[in-house]
Amino acid sequence: MEEITSNDGKAIAYIFRKNFTEDGGIHFVPQEHFPLQLGVNVYKAGTSIKAHVHLDREITLTKIQEVLHIDEGNVRVNLYDESGVWFRSENLTTGDTIFLVAGGHGLEILSHTKIIEVKQGPYEGKLVDKKVIE
Repeated sequence: MEEITSNDGKAIAYIFRKNFTEDGGIHFVPQEHFPLQLGVNVYKAGTSIKAHVHLDREITLTKIQEVLHIDEGNVRVNLYDESGVWFRSENLTTGDTIFLVAGGHGLEILSHTKIIEVKQGPYEGKLVDKKVIE
């Protein structure tokens, strides 16, 4: 897992490359206060996870976070700090995942690409949910 921080040291994104490996267990991004949690779980063959349901609870969100999984293709992610200043770009390829936790981002699609996106909803449209960085 790669933590990407802005020039002022604030966590902006975490990247899990397709070749991320661990010996086993559950590996969450180490920020328990995030409104969206991302973990990579590694299990040995034959492991069972007991059937379960997640309990309803009321949660107040003040920050929208987003996970992009590159299911197929190649994309450049341009990262911006919280004031909207570009500071870094990362290329992601098939199997890579990025957890966008703060700041801004833009995408350049470098080849035919299929992205699986997860974030809090509902999505209210560009006028309500997004501010374009000029």
